[in-house]
Amino acid sequence: MMKKLYFLIILASMAFLLASCGDKKVDPPTEDPPPCEGADCEDAPPAPPEPEPEPEPEPEPAPEPEPEADEPDPEPEPAPEPEPEPEPEPEPAPEPEPEPAPEPEPEPEQVLEQVIEAEEIEKEQDADESVQPPKAEEIMILPPEEADTAFSEMGMIYFAYDKSEITAEFEEVIQKNYEWISQNPDAQVQLEGHCDERGTNEYNLALGERRAKAVFDYLVSLGANPSQFTIVSFGEERPAVYGSSESSWRQNRRVEFTQM
Repeated sequence: MMKKLYFLIILASMAFLLASCGDKKVDPPTEDPPPCEGADCEDAPPAPPEPEPEPEPEPEPAPEPEPEADEPDPEPEPAPEPEPEPEPEPEPAPEPEPEPAPEPEPEPEQVLEQVIEAEEIEKEQDADESVQPPKAEEIMILPPEEADTAFSEMGMIYFAYDKSEITAEFEEVIQKNYEWISQNPDAQVQLEGHCDERGTNEYNLALGERRAKAVFDYLVSLGANPSQFTIVSFGEERPAVYGSSESSWRQNRRVEFTQM
């Protein structure tokens, strides 16, 4: 505020001085003309060319914004652990069945009664057997010499190659042999099976046994006592005829009756 007052005072003073000096004529002093300057002077040197304006500096490119760092994917939450399955309850062990109580031993009197009953049953069976009528067929017991001679005349049973079936031709031979065997119930007969030389030893032993068994079954079917017979197989070990011809082989495929 004070500065404004001082300024107004100075202006007022100057205006007053100018007003008082306006009535006086003052010759202006002669002064030398000012030296010629600029392009209007004849002797003036040519003005230097104006310097070319400096090119404005290119604005610096704005810095590219740094790419935002990719935020790492959130780690997957671990799967919840499965709850442990409940262990199966152990099956209860089966209770052992109670052992049956041992039967009480029979008293001595009961044992004696059972023995007596068994003896009575045996007596009744013996009585029934004694009552049975005698068989129509009479059993002839020959002297030893005649028996041996008759046994040696028993016929042999022959078979086809690799067969154990009895043919109708030799069924009659077996029936004749059976007649002698049935008349000599104490005789023990061995049925020997034989084969020819063809085939392995193991196979021929089995084949000879099948042939002897076929003759045995036929004799039993006629009524022979099975306890009188013994079955054996010699395979190809005991040929009746040596040779490798069909006639030799035919005679070696046989079953012989041998008295024990």
